[in-house]
Amino acid sequence: MVEYQVMSNSSAVAQQIARSLVHAGASDVVFAPGSRSAPLVYALAPLAEAGLIRAHVRVDERDAAFLALGLSRGLRARGSESAVAVVTTSGSAVANLHPAVLEASYGHLPLLALTADRPARLRGTGANQTIDDQSQVLSDVRARFDIPAGDTAEAVHRAMSDAVAAALGSRRDTVTEAAGPVQFNVQFDTPLVPTPEELDTWNSEIKGLAETRVANAEPRIKETEDIGAGNDSQTSVEVTITEGTVIVAGDAGGHSAESLRALAEVHRLPVLAEPSSPLARTAVDSKESSTSGSSEPSTVVPAHARVLSEHPELREAIRTVIVHGKPTLTRPVAALLADETVTVQCIPDAVDAFDLPVRDERTVADDGRAAGETQGAAASGLTWVRAWIDAGTPLVAAARTERSAVRSPEPGSGENPEAASARDFQATARTVTEHLAAQDITLFVASSNSVRYLSDATDIRARIHASRGLAGIDGLISTATGLSLGLGEPVVLLIGDIAMLHDIGGLLTPSAEDAGEVTIVVLNDDGGAIFSGLEHSQPHLGGFLERYFTVPHGRGFADFAAGYGWDHERVTSAEEFETTLSQIDGRRNVQARRIIEVTVPQQQ
Repeated sequence: MVEYQVMSNSSAVAQQIARSLVHAGASDVVFAPGSRSAPLVYALAPLAEAGLIRAHVRVDERDAAFLALGLSRGLRARGSESAVAVVTTSGSAVANLHPAVLEASYGHLPLLALTADRPARLRGTGANQTIDDQSQVLSDVRARFDIPAGDTAEAVHRAMSDAVAAALGSRRDTVTEAAGPVQFNVQFDTPLVPTPEELDTWNSEIKGLAETRVANAEPRIKETEDIGAGNDSQTSVEVTITEGTVIVAGDAGGHSAESLRALAEVHRLPVLAEPSSPLARTAVDSKESSTSGSSEPSTVVPAHARVLSEHPELREAIRTVIVHGKPTLTRPVAALLADETVTVQCIPDAVDAFDLPVRDERTVADDGRAAGETQGAAASGLTWVRAWIDAGTPLVAAARTERSAVRSPEPGSGENPEAASARDFQATARTVTEHLAAQDITLFVASSNSVRYLSDATDIRARIHASRGLAGIDGLISTATGLSLGLGEPVVLLIGDIAMLHDIGGLLTPSAEDAGEVTIVVLNDDGGAIFSGLEHSQPHLGGFLERYFTVPHGRGFADFAAGYGWDHERVTSAEEFETTLSQIDGRRNVQARRIIEVTVPQQQ
């Protein structure tokens, strides 16, 4: 264990934190400027210069935290796992991390909040930027630590090791063993800056750390397979298939699920997959196909929520539901999972880290062979999955036919122009969304209507991500940027106008920083249109809807784009968008820092 050298207490603590982060395999640290957190800058920034970590800087804590959230998801989706850290100063700065911390908690993404604090002796005295117990500010964390000023190197190292383990979901004594956020609160006393001699000594030590890593060829980040099973020795999860079994799949925080896809296809199980589930893709590339080991046709059910609602004979035949990820998008699925007559089996998000032995309890052949090996069981499964797909296919076709028939009203027709405009926009938005889903791109989809427009998509080639932990609409530009940086590839963000306004500051990247490769497609219908499709749109509530729910704002995004240094293009039809789409087709062909605003022509 490295002991303290002769230096200021704050520098010593910060440098021990830096050593411990390197030892734990941390790959990225996001900074928001602040004075009390300066010791962490002086300790961690030289690590970035030496290539031991990546450093990112954002001007405010809220966007910094969401950037870290996106980085965490991107690293996992790339096949790696690392506790991404975000550094803040003391006081209200810490509270600005909370939205991203909540999403990390409920989305099971590792996130380490390194929050600088003043010494404990200043608590309760009214000192500037001092919260009485700052280590308690962030709720829903897996664990929290409060490091005293001048603590020992051994204590700091042990605490940091525990913190990273808790964030990665590999520490037993936490509220839940799922990955998630951890608050690591550190009390820093003055002086907050190292002397020239102390900084030189630290740089020399870092040079040695870097040389050791190169010599030992240490990976900067851990492979997901190494940690997917947490701290248990369990390596398999038995899956029981009965008559009437379906798979319900939601967002899995960036985890892949090719083994579960293969299981569904081999055993002919209907898959009711939300758009950001890894099972939603109806076409996978050759590498993924070889990984799954299956050449069977897809069993993903089109318009599955509508099938559940409109085909009671299929809904009532369900006996077992295998759940992967976090399905929260539709009410019919929520009702299914709440049905006490249905057996629910939950599969780990990191399903590809486990073997999946199957116990098939469906019809057994006369010769006594296992049902999964009989033609009878195969035929039964084929009939079952075909019934679901046959139920969903015409629903999608009918919706598309209705959409293609949408036209703006002729002058003098008597139709409400506002209603016609909204209808036109809905049709255009759905078509635009389905075009995006059919491309070989990484697509990050906002909550609210943006993700729901994918409900009728039957050709999904995009790798779709979404923040579905709490399904909020804030911080999405910053999250998409982090996703791009974590993946190391372009990302297309599909977002509504209200969600875009929520994180408009996410368009700002400091001049010296990497902005990732992000194209934003913003569906601008001038307000929160999702409320018009909910119970709040009933006629007797009409006086409340516009002012208190949809909240029209009358703003476009051309001026925002110019102010933040983004290119901007406005399209008003699906046909115009198709022309534009050819420029963002493919993983390496996305024009970064570009906003494509989808609107409808103004009615005369």
